[in-house]
Amino acid sequence: MQARRAHVARWPQWYEQFVMTTRAIPVHAYGFAGTLRPKEVAASLVGTETMRISKTWALVRLEGQGWISLHDFGSLVFFDVPDAEREAQIARVLAALPKEPHPPIVDDFLIEIEEGKMPQATFDRATVGSLDPGTIEVVALVLAQSVAMDYYEEDVQALHLDVETLATELSELGRTRRGQRELARHVGRMLRTRTQIVMTLSLLDAPANTWEEEPLDRLHRAMRVAFEIDDRYRTLDQKMRLLQDNLEVVIGLAQHRRSAQLEVVVIALIALEIVLAIFERMGKH
Repeated sequence: MQARRAHVARWPQWYEQFVMTTRAIPVHAYGFAGTLRPKEVAASLVGTETMRISKTWALVRLEGQGWISLHDFGSLVFFDVPDAEREAQIARVLAALPKEPHPPIVDDFLIEIEEGKMPQATFDRATVGSLDPGTIEVVALVLAQSVAMDYYEEDVQALHLDVETLATELSELGRTRRGQRELARHVGRMLRTRTQIVMTLSLLDAPANTWEEEPLDRLHRAMRVAFEIDDRYRTLDQKMRLLQDNLEVVIGLAQHRRSAQLEVVVIALIALEIVLAIFERMGKH
C-alpha cells in the first residue's frame, strides 16, 4: 500500500515534467477539387502575415494563433488554428474558388514537439524537436499531397464507372452509343488526371530544404512512408493504365465500325453509279 501511495505521489511530478517538455499541435488538411493560386488566396485571408511565398506554395501566419500552408494543387493545411478561425478562413477560400462538386476532403494529424527528439512519423502523428517553417513545409506538403490524392481517387472512380458503362453497352449491344468525340473526351480526362498526379502534386520531388537538413529529410521520408504516398500513386497509376487500355479497345472498335460503315457507303455509291450508267446506256439504245 505504501508503495502504491508513493507511486501515486510521484505521478503529478512526472506529468508536470512531461507537459513542460512536450507540446501537441493539431493539424488539419483540406483538399479541394480545383487548383488555386497561393499568392491570391494568401492575400484574401484575414488577419494573416505572409512568411514564405512562391508560385506553387505559400506559408502565412495568423496574428492570433497558428499557421496556414497553401498549395497550388488545391490543398490547405492548418497548424494550431482554433476551430472557429479555421472554418472562417475556409469559408473565405471557398468563396474565391469555383463551385465545389462536394465539400472539401479533410484529414486530421497531430505534431508532438519534444526538445532534442529526432523526427519520427506514423499515420496519425509526427514527433519533432521544434516547429519551425522548415518543419511546417515538410509536414504540410505530405499532408496536402495525401488529401489531394484522395480527391483524385474519386475522379478515377468516376472514370471507372464511365468505362464500366461502356463495357456493359458492348457486352449487351455489341456496340456503344458514344460518339468519337465523347470517347476522346474520356481519354483526355484520363491523360490530364495522370499528368496532374505526377506533375501538379510534385510527388517525385522533395522539398528543397530536405537537401540541406538531414532531420527534415528524415521527417519527409517517414511521412511519405506513413501515408503510403508511393504505394497509393502506383495503385492510381495502375488503375488509370487499365482504364486507358479499355478505352483504347472501345475506341478501336468504334473506329472499326465507322470504317465499315464508310466502306458500305462507298460500295453503295459505286453500285449506284454503275446502275445509273446502265440505265443511261439503255436509254441511248
